[in-house]
Amino acid sequence: MASPSLSPSARAPRDRLSDLPDFLLGNILSYLPTKEAGCAAGLSRRWRNIFCNVHAISFEEREGERAKDWDTFYYEAEERKSCSGVILDDVCSALLCRRRTAGAHVPLRSFRFAFDDCHHWNAVHVDQWLTYVLRTNRHHELHLDLCFWLGPICRRRKRDRYGGEEEEEVGSGTDNSDAEEERRKWRPWSYVLPRGLFSCTAIRTLRISNCRMNLPKTVELPFLETLSITAPRRDGGRSVQRLISSCLRLVDLTLQSIDRLTTVSVLDKRLRRLAIRCCHSLRTVHIDASELRSLDYSGAAPAESLLSLHGAAGIPSCTVNFCQAPSSESERDRFTRFMEKISAARNLHLHHQHLPYSCFEGFPSFSSLTRLALQGALLIPGAMRRVLEQAPNLEILTLLMEFSTVPERLTAPDESSFSVPCLRSRVKEINMVHYQGDALQRMMARLLFRNALVLERMCVVLVKGPFALQYGLKKEIEGWMVAGHVEKVFL
Repeated sequence: MASPSLSPSARAPRDRLSDLPDFLLGNILSYLPTKEAGCAAGLSRRWRNIFCNVHAISFEEREGERAKDWDTFYYEAEERKSCSGVILDDVCSALLCRRRTAGAHVPLRSFRFAFDDCHHWNAVHVDQWLTYVLRTNRHHELHLDLCFWLGPICRRRKRDRYGGEEEEEVGSGTDNSDAEEERRKWRPWSYVLPRGLFSCTAIRTLRISNCRMNLPKTVELPFLETLSITAPRRDGGRSVQRLISSCLRLVDLTLQSIDRLTTVSVLDKRLRRLAIRCCHSLRTVHIDASELRSLDYSGAAPAESLLSLHGAAGIPSCTVNFCQAPSSESERDRFTRFMEKISAARNLHLHHQHLPYSCFEGFPSFSSLTRLALQGALLIPGAMRRVLEQAPNLEILTLLMEFSTVPERLTAPDESSFSVPCLRSRVKEINMVHYQGDALQRMMARLLFRNALVLERMCVVLVKGPFALQYGLKKEIEGWMVAGHVEKVFL
């Protein structure tokens, strides 16, 4: 018998995605960049109002985008207007699209913007944005990320022509910083956050950068869990400490480039993550570290009394970055004592770009360390061997190599002298990033791979170059492997 013919509508594929309710479609689009989520509104009539259910809005400028606006807009332009017209139009359009169907949209849960350099003409727009966001979300969680200036965090560094960072002299009569740092130093105006923001109980995450807090007498953020403060304007250490003390459920705290902050106390909270970056005036930090899982420190070699970790048996994960090289024996001793304080870590990420090789002579023992990432110019074999000898249980080694000059007098050590216990019996994975095959990198790769007897996986990220050169480096590294059945990845 002939099968009955189907109608055209029955043979057409069913659009199951469009059959989902609006709030589910909006939740899916919230994981896309905001502009791409907005483009989905033009797919069909069914999707016309889906953007009203997108609960995340994020727009940002590129760093350095406003570097030449002073000449272009202040001297040459006939009309005096904001230089950040693109981001202003994008954010206003996104919020107006949500207001177009008032009562039908879901509350905004995440709001983020980043100005390369925010001018005072933008203040009225930012006020309108924050007023709308705070008014429409009173009972759901809200995550705010408000950045008013993009640039280097540390004032003691400057960028070199290779994209890295160089240490600049502190206290000299000349300013060695780049154009972004100059604008940051002399910019007279800064945005003042609305006081109603500090009494919004819906806020779970608050990240603010390069603006004034101007705290009210009473701060009520009872459900705030993540707080990040970067370079607050005209706000001293007392304001920062008062804000921290008002957050009863704080678990993630980040303090960056706060010049007038000298003391921090977080004893009545159970922090799980603490980041202190380039707060060079900081002298004392009292932390209830009984539940601390991650510590991120960036700055000069601290005094032994800087970190007072109460109730801590050991911090599992630590990131250490010294932006100023220890110049004296006492500073090198402070580096050693600081590393001893975190020697119970299982995961360590050490930026050693500004550390002299003498610092590694007294490198303490990390008996519990299983993951180690070393970032900076590649260490000489003697310093690398010292670090590996102090980590007997190391399993994963990552070398994030940056541009460096090869020492003139470089002698290759004997391979047998580089056979340390962790390489013989523990290290299962070795990663090398930015491998270009100079004399020091080749020597270190040969010493590591020929002594890694139980290696299971290796990954080498090669620098851009001719295919013949990269192929030769790949075959050379493979010839140094002694462990069998190793997963090899070259990128």
